[in-house]
Amino acid sequence: MAAEGLLFPAPAPASPAPASRQQALSALEQRYPGLWRAGQLGRAGSAAICPTGYESLSAELPGGGWPAGGLTELLTAQGGAGELRLLLPALRALAGAGRRIALVAPPYLPNAMGLAAAGLPARQLYWMRPAAGAGKAAQQADMLWAAEQVLRSQAFGGVLVWLPAARPEALRRLQVLAQAGDAVVWALRPATALRESSPAVLRLLLAPLPGNVLSIAFHKRRGPVRDTPLLLRLDGMAAATRAAAWPVPAGTPAFSESSSQSSSDAVLDRGAPAAPAPGRPAAHLA
Repeated sequence: MAAEGLLFPAPAPASPAPASRQQALSALEQRYPGLWRAGQLGRAGSAAICPTGYESLSAELPGGGWPAGGLTELLTAQGGAGELRLLLPALRALAGAGRRIALVAPPYLPNAMGLAAAGLPARQLYWMRPAAGAGKAAQQADMLWAAEQVLRSQAFGGVLVWLPAARPEALRRLQVLAQAGDAVVWALRPATALRESSPAVLRLLLAPLPGNVLSIAFHKRRGPVRDTPLLLRLDGMAAATRAAAWPVPAGTPAFSESSSQSSSDAVLDRGAPAAPAPGRPAAHLA
């Protein structure tokens, strides 16, 4: 006869075999490509990626390239850190595929000769700049609106937007619009923005080092934390002889190029502000 008052705990369920657990995890990853384990890089899944042109950088990015249909933040402590040289292979790939590229509010005048020499034909580049005479806040609002319209059109393969100051909700709108299309969207912002939260899927801090080397610190990515920056050599990048804090007042060069570099090698003409002269009409879409 069973003893009264004795409670026997239910037997614990058997733990799944390691092989069964691995199969279950693999099936889950295939069903939901947006999931990733803490110790591995996320996968692009069905989303497209744009090649970076640098094997070492691609190996550190989820999916192996710049995310299409998502917002990437490139943060620098100074203008001319090498951010455009970093993007040139991707921009050339987009242009080679016949995609349009938008430059929204660049701080300096785009150098047509430099862009053509870099393999970016003028017919596929669109430059948007704020109207003359407006205050900084109004110019920023206008350029954010322009970037949103570019993304809504879904007619561009690459969008570069310079945002000296932007609230998180403005970036969130850009991220939502980017998700609705397949454009590769880069927001270029000052390093001080790291103190703020961001909806961007990728945040990289860029810093120039001697010898045409770019330091890339990964502050946000779908994958494990990387404690040390990636050191990437950018061949052909001119050495900076003088640097200025980011952002730079209109009309002030971000750096003086070395005498060995031709002015046509620069993608942005850092001796000329991008803002139109007061009283002079300027097309917002060039």
